[in-house]
Amino acid sequence: NNHFINADPSYNLVFALSSLQNNQMATSTLDECVAKVDFLILEVGRGMDGSDVPRMTMDPEDPWAEIWTPPPSVYKVRCLKTGYLMTKPFERENPMPGHFTGTDGYLVRLLRPVIKPKSGGGDAAAAAAPAPAALAGGKSPGGGMGGEHGKTEKKEKHAKVPQPPAADEDPFVKAHLQVAKVVDVGYVDNSDKLYLCKVEVSPGEIRQVVTGLRKYVPEDELKGRMVLTILNLKVAKLAGQVSEAMILATEVEVSPGSGEFSVKLLNVPAGAAIGDQVFEDGKPAPNAYPKECKSKIWDTVKDKLKVVGGKATYDGKPLTCASGVCFADPSVPDGASIK
Repeated sequence: NNHFINADPSYNLVFALSSLQNNQMATSTLDECVAKVDFLILEVGRGMDGSDVPRMTMDPEDPWAEIWTPPPSVYKVRCLKTGYLMTKPFERENPMPGHFTGTDGYLVRLLRPVIKPKSGGGDAAAAAAPAPAALAGGKSPGGGMGGEHGKTEKKEKHAKVPQPPAADEDPFVKAHLQVAKVVDVGYVDNSDKLYLCKVEVSPGEIRQVVTGLRKYVPEDELKGRMVLTILNLKVAKLAGQVSEAMILATEVEVSPGSGEFSVKLLNVPAGAAIGDQVFEDGKPAPNAYPKECKSKIWDTVKDKLKVVGGKATYDGKPLTCASGVCFADPSVPDGASIK
């Protein structure tokens, strides 16, 4: 390497010593020699005037050295305190004093977790670059970055087996429908469309519900009314108020294309109690409901909630609680949606 020979003769000795490794020279002996040579280079440098510090055109260990020639104004000078090879005029001093001590061991340890070795694993790369402690004539402490203590075993990855969807499961079983009572009706600030209600969804459990029924249902008709609710939709925030459930009602367009709708509360059967579960007629109520009924699932359920023969139905089957079937207002036509 002509760059190396012409640039910094003192490092010829380092390369000569490294060639001894091919003659099966013990690694520890080579490390000691390198450490001594580095020590002599730094000692000689400390006795020089700044203008006498040897300059190098290229770093001999630079992988681009053979294909790139720097301009005359760019050169290498070794730091007299640490041995770090500075690039002038870009580096006036060692950028990280205390870390570069005449070896690249510091960088090797930093990069080991992110650089995949070409062959031989991480230990081979660690052996090729002597640690700072070795260059100083000491021994690496047990449990450092390299050696047996530095090895980490890779956990075997098991391929995830996709679970087949439950094709027979009806999404309706994930919607928690329940009889509740509106105990108080208030208003939402700066809104003429929303009610702010307190709803008793089970004995002693009160939830806040924001509903858009204000335009369609008078306040005195809503207050104290037994209603049908869904309890496990994601908690929403409407006009700055938290809504923890939804009151279900029928909806039908007054005339096709008018954009005006008639909205009526669903009726629960006489004798229905607060907290009664509502389920498909002919099927038992689920033992448990998911904490949250996802919006996509609820949209699928809503598509099948219709008024048929005056009854509230899901997919043609009446919605039932312990005391009977839920039903629509007599003025509501068949086919009206429930939402």
